[in-house]
Amino acid sequence: MHMTYRFFGKGFEFFEEGQEPKLSHKHQLKNVNFANYWKQNAGARIIVAGALNKEGIKNPAKAKRQILEQLEYINNFAAENSDHFAVAKTPVQLRGLVATTDKTIIVHSVEGARRLVNSQADADFWAEQGVAFMTLIHLRDTELGSSAVKPGFMMKLINLPGALKKQENRVGLTELGKQTISWLACAGIMTDITHMSDQCRNDALDYMEQNGIPPISTHDLYRPIQNHPRGLSRQQIIRIYKNKGFVSLPISGESLMPYKPESYYQNLIDTLSNHCVGSIDSYQLTYQEVKNLIESNYAEILGSKASNFSELSDAEKVCLSIGFQSDFNGWLNHSRPRYGKQGCFELEEGQHYEPIEIDGMPHPAYLESHWNYLENHGVDLQPVKRNAERFAQLWERFRSQGCR
Repeated sequence: MHMTYRFFGKGFEFFEEGQEPKLSHKHQLKNVNFANYWKQNAGARIIVAGALNKEGIKNPAKAKRQILEQLEYINNFAAENSDHFAVAKTPVQLRGLVATTDKTIIVHSVEGARRLVNSQADADFWAEQGVAFMTLIHLRDTELGSSAVKPGFMMKLINLPGALKKQENRVGLTELGKQTISWLACAGIMTDITHMSDQCRNDALDYMEQNGIPPISTHDLYRPIQNHPRGLSRQQIIRIYKNKGFVSLPISGESLMPYKPESYYQNLIDTLSNHCVGSIDSYQLTYQEVKNLIESNYAEILGSKASNFSELSDAEKVCLSIGFQSDFNGWLNHSRPRYGKQGCFELEEGQHYEPIEIDGMPHPAYLESHWNYLENHGVDLQPVKRNAERFAQLWERFRSQGCR
């Protein structure tokens, strides 16, 4: 994510050779999104650069200008470093770059649609800029609907009006929010329902089902384990996939730490002998449980008569893919180490460890180690590997269908 907040520095840029910054997994309020780490990154070939709308923005012209500045920065950066980076502004460009280059490919998105989409013309404009999806609501309640208030003093302070209201008194998705989803779909832009309150999310799922608009959820959690307003329920996940969408999970073990989990999961975590809460283990547990949920409900999701998941075609399995989201934006810490002083276990002499086990996730170059660790421990990553294709398919669908 490229940010406009000055204390992060310029955001997406190179550091000088031999001057790599000292970073740890505890990097909140630090920029870790250096281009050195994304160049030829073996852990992520296609990345999404999310332009961030400011929470309290009131002026539509100013909101538009700030998002355009962020998009332009990324466009210029890719043009100046075209040996290694390229921006895909359409799904056709995305497929072409994948097929003919080995570059890191950047796709545009926007997080927070407040004051940005006030008409069909506005939505069309953002599609022309190459925006693939918009996260409709971010950290505050807006004219579009209500935001999920995550536990913690700061999250409540950011959205104090929403935090002070009883759940039953909070507005869901507003009429303008519904209209915005339609405008975006008509322009060929997907709507991301991440960060919505439970009522707002259900309203969005209802509206998108009624209008045949596939939803995506790019970085919410799994409520049976992370039991708070940012968690998707089992039924919400199934509804997303039944309506041709998909979910992506944060890769940060800190983001996926258990919070008042169902008793089954609390007992499971308590009995796991080699589980380090807040490390890659928290991602592994959540990912495997979401994967199991989706695959065990394949018949309902796909309307399939296959007797088991293995009988599904490759094309059907693509429809059940799971994305991942890194949020290397300076606001979040990432996975802690499994071993050492900041981990849960002592290092053993003579043992081989993946870097992510010793260091956690200090920056994007550790993505390769993240996936290597999981594969080496028998985790099936095919749903993750299929997700780039699913993303491209959905983007193509939105672009080709236009207004309904």
